[in-house]
Amino acid sequence: MLKVNRDQIISALESVGLKKGDGVMAHSALQFLGLPEGGLGIYYEALCAVLGIGEGTGTLVVPTFNFGFARGEPFDQATTPAEEMGVFPEYVRQQSGVLRSPHPMQSIAALGHHAEDLCSRDTSSAFDPDSAFERMVELDFKLLLLGADVRFTSLVHYPEQRMKVPYRYRKEFTGQVRLIGKPPEVRTYRMFARDMTIDPLVNCAPVRELLLERGRWSSVELNYGKVDACRFRDFVAAEEELLAKDPWALVTNKPT
Repeated sequence: MLKVNRDQIISALESVGLKKGDGVMAHSALQFLGLPEGGLGIYYEALCAVLGIGEGTGTLVVPTFNFGFARGEPFDQATTPAEEMGVFPEYVRQQSGVLRSPHPMQSIAALGHHAEDLCSRDTSSAFDPDSAFERMVELDFKLLLLGADVRFTSLVHYPEQRMKVPYRYRKEFTGQVRLIGKPPEVRTYRMFARDMTIDPLVNCAPVRELLLERGRWSSVELNYGKVDACRFRDFVAAEEELLAKDPWALVTNKPT
């Protein structure tokens, strides 16, 4: 298996336009980028170095989603692991100084300049007005895909909710939540859930293709995969443009 080192990662990050002071949300499938020399920490170190987090400038965010709450399991902000997000978000979540937002199903973990602002936002849905995701759009964060396919981009749900796509609906979940420094309590949160009578298969590829056409998508190959990046605002604008023309634009199994 091909190997990857810290310098290669830094070079790839800089090649797709990341720089000091940027806010970045990273989705990852690191197995496609090679065997990391030094372990997962080299990705974390590379991102902190490129974004200037050690100098108090940039911000790193990863998705730490876990849908156990929707299945009736309690959520503990400090200990509930990221689920099916790949190994990197769980690694980041456990690092010293990293904060986590309170949403029991669609939380984020963050480190750096905007971490406290983002992780203090406690909205009913993770994509509501004033949510961490909306704030990242306002701050014009960058989306980073470390070997991950664009279809795993969590940002897709922000325009879907804003545009009220017909294949999702607001669903409430109630259960036990333990926030850091507080006793457990029963709380209710919402999710813009898939309509399982349709079971939509959502693919963000049309958004990527539109951004590629407009020169708003950056990509560089690294071993077996790619490192990709774009701006949050560009992604949201492109997706909302597509959904305005056809609310089913991202669904590959659109009902007939």
